[in-house]
Amino acid sequence: MKVKIILTIFFGTLIAIIIFNKTYQEEMNIVTIGDGLSLGYTAYNVKGYSFNDYLKDYYEENSIIKEYITETSQVDETTLNLINKIANNEKLSSKNLTYQQAISNAKIITISLGMDELNNLKTIKNKNIEAYLTNMEKICGLIRNFNKKEIFIIGLYETSKLKPSQVDKINNALEELAQNNKMHFIKIDAKIKNEFYFNDQSYYINYKGHQVICEEILRQLN
Repeated sequence: MKVKIILTIFFGTLIAIIIFNKTYQEEMNIVTIGDGLSLGYTAYNVKGYSFNDYLKDYYEENSIIKEYITETSQVDETTLNLINKIANNEKLSSKNLTYQQAISNAKIITISLGMDELNNLKTIKNKNIEAYLTNMEKICGLIRNFNKKEIFIIGLYETSKLKPSQVDKINNALEELAQNNKMHFIKIDAKIKNEFYFNDQSYYINYKGHQVICEEILRQLN
């Protein structure tokens, strides 16, 4: 009789675990940090579907997206401006959260900075690149202070202003930063390579380019 009771409890528990694993949906927060590329801006200065939106869609199939925070991305955002926002713990206007709280609560963070900052310059000089990389190092350190989970740095790609040699220098430095801070580096320049632009006057890519970035993020995650 005791054996029967024990077996009944055992199989009942086993079935409950199986059902739980089949139906459980993990809650997660995704936070996007960046500029117009992070928001999916197009050549026509309108917000389109970004790689972050595709990432959210993917996880919504298997998880409960508790928070999808994009306010931490702004068009024409600069690295220096972002450092000040995080360091000063600026409040997000659309949510009852600060920058540090949003970063702390995130399970996935994407960082996409530099395309606006550098391409908005008349000419991209070495001093501009060095300042950008110095600031990115500070940003990585700040974010890692508040979050130890999955963080992705999106690399830069060639534009009419950003030359191949500059892209190589920047991406090599960003990849090293990612390794030093136990982050993922998403190298996309070879895959983008003039293939996914809306037109020749813009450095923003179309939705197919954003799909490529999302696919690379998921490849590293999985």
